[in-house]
Amino acid sequence: MDNNVLRQIKKNLVMNDFVVFRFNYRGIGMSGTDRDLHEDQKLFWKNSTCPAYEENIYIDCQHAYTILADIMETEWPVYIVGYSFGCLPAMQIAKKQKIMKLGLISPPLGKWQIKVDDLDFKQQKKFFHAPDDFACPEYEMQELYRDAAEPKSIQSFPDADHFFIGKEMELAKAVTEFLLT
Repeated sequence: MDNNVLRQIKKNLVMNDFVVFRFNYRGIGMSGTDRDLHEDQKLFWKNSTCPAYEENIYIDCQHAYTILADIMETEWPVYIVGYSFGCLPAMQIAKKQKIMKLGLISPPLGKWQIKVDDLDFKQQKKFFHAPDDFACPEYEMQELYRDAAEPKSIQSFPDADHFFIGKEMELAKAVTEFLLT
């Protein structure tokens, strides 16, 4: 929630009168957890995955969406923007809930498989990526984009990396423009 990409996107969206809801997954930052973070970390580094924790992330995201929906009393447009691993639960929520637009920034295609079925819904989708991103290889991004259901669009940031260092504002403007149009 507090990385450079998400902070800049939040700032730009708020400046454009969006209500922004961000949260940390359990155990991150000051959020509480009953998990043994040390054991999860060891498992992740041993296997490059920690399925129990990853499943909890999906639960946390769905719970956050439910809380937000309960707070809002009228019909409201919902947009979801996922960054890196956050793209995975964002797609699941977008597929199941009433979402108007989905922005996916650097989905971690080099580590987790995204099935084309995960993007088989009619909401607008936009993919944002850096061609030299170690976590989101260009050929995999192009393949995912090609197979995703319409409507869709894609935007590349050639001089950026996975963390968009020095390109945060450019990315934030592109995300905001996608949500505004």
